[in-house]
Amino acid sequence: MTTFLAILGAALVAIVVIGYLLTVINFVERVASLWRRYILGQPKAEPATKEDVADIKRAVDELRGQVSTYLDGLPQAKAEVRDPFEEGERLQDADQHEAAIAEFEKAFAAAEDDSQRCALHILIGNSFYGLSRLPEAEGHYRQALGPAERAGDREGQATALGNLGVVYLQQGDLDKAEEHHKKALAIEEQIDNPLDQATALCNLGLVYADRGELDKAEEHYRKALAIDEEIGNRVGQAEDLGNLGLVYADRGELDKAEEHLKKALDIHKAIGNRLGQAAALGNLGNVYFQRADMDEAQEHYRRSLEIHQHIGNRLGQANQLGNLGNVYFQRGDFAKAEEHCKKALAIDEEIGNRLGQANSLGNLGNVYADRGDLDKAEEHYRKALAIDEEVGNRLGQADRLGNLGLLAAQRGEAEKGRGLLSQAKALYEAAGAGGQGSEIVREALERLESE
Repeated sequence: MTTFLAILGAALVAIVVIGYLLTVINFVERVASLWRRYILGQPKAEPATKEDVADIKRAVDELRGQVSTYLDGLPQAKAEVRDPFEEGERLQDADQHEAAIAEFEKAFAAAEDDSQRCALHILIGNSFYGLSRLPEAEGHYRQALGPAERAGDREGQATALGNLGVVYLQQGDLDKAEEHHKKALAIEEQIDNPLDQATALCNLGLVYADRGELDKAEEHYRKALAIDEEIGNRVGQAEDLGNLGLVYADRGELDKAEEHLKKALDIHKAIGNRLGQAAALGNLGNVYFQRADMDEAQEHYRRSLEIHQHIGNRLGQANQLGNLGNVYFQRGDFAKAEEHCKKALAIDEEIGNRLGQANSLGNLGNVYADRGDLDKAEEHYRKALAIDEEVGNRLGQADRLGNLGLLAAQRGEAEKGRGLLSQAKALYEAAGAGGQGSEIVREALERLESE
């Protein structure tokens, strides 16, 4: 029984670390690209300087040009549509999503045609997505499809389908995510839009990576990279190289991972994309974390955090505070781990990032579990689970149930542990998810059932 408890102790950390450090940061970097594409603006708080605004806009404009014709109808619409649309954009860029939704709804009430209605549904959906209110985001993306089809707006259809794929990926429904990204890709190929073909390919790569199908993920990232190189899309090239780096990290090929992530970082620096630099630095921190080089991991997370603070990106700040918390956790400095996870949680609550709240609560649960405060650990895992259930994040639910099952087993409640671990295993299987979390749950369940 002693050996089993030692394995469980390691597993408690591994499930959440994998979900938080590798999946979440990878996803955040790619979502930033999707938002630039779909809402003509990078959501962020007030920047520190005018130069920071220019840094972000240079990155935005490389992807924006391909879809300007899709949203051009709104800036040229009659005043009753144009004015609330423009105010909504301003509010959305400042992360004031509730107020942005109200403005877009005013524009929608005065919309003149189906193309405008499609675009506004997508904009409203993006603000709900920014609030981590995924069911509402899904609803508006679905509602965008009808007007797009009536108007014969193929780009609008592809945009709505791609956004639905992002929602399903975030919810852990990998089959639906794959289905919708494939539909978006087919349309982009039909209308010969190479930039958005690369985006769809990269999103499919994320689906396969989350399933643990790393060869397929690499194949799709390389196809995206070839397109981005051909059309000269430097932002896309950096993202593709970064995602390839994460595939190598998942395989344990850390030298290759570091090489690709450093190439991504170099491109982001060359084009002045500070947000991309922060993402690449954070992902390099993950590589050093996997190497157990906590000094380098801490330094890269700290540099990433500084950039996010400078440009006012609260979501990035929360992610890197959480990562620093995990470094302190690994060092056994539980006071600092708790402090950083609580700071991350406070930001996530401030900006309404429900998925981030779940991750921060889960990481705090790890701290309390390792301190031996199992009641407090359970409390935080259950709070995280409630949020994951609320937003429909199946992979998050699996992680929390897995940790609760391991916790029950550690208390000697074998039957309860088996039940919770079985639920986690079923969720991983339903999502088609591989990876270390799924493997830990499977092994722990087998060990419990053999006793």
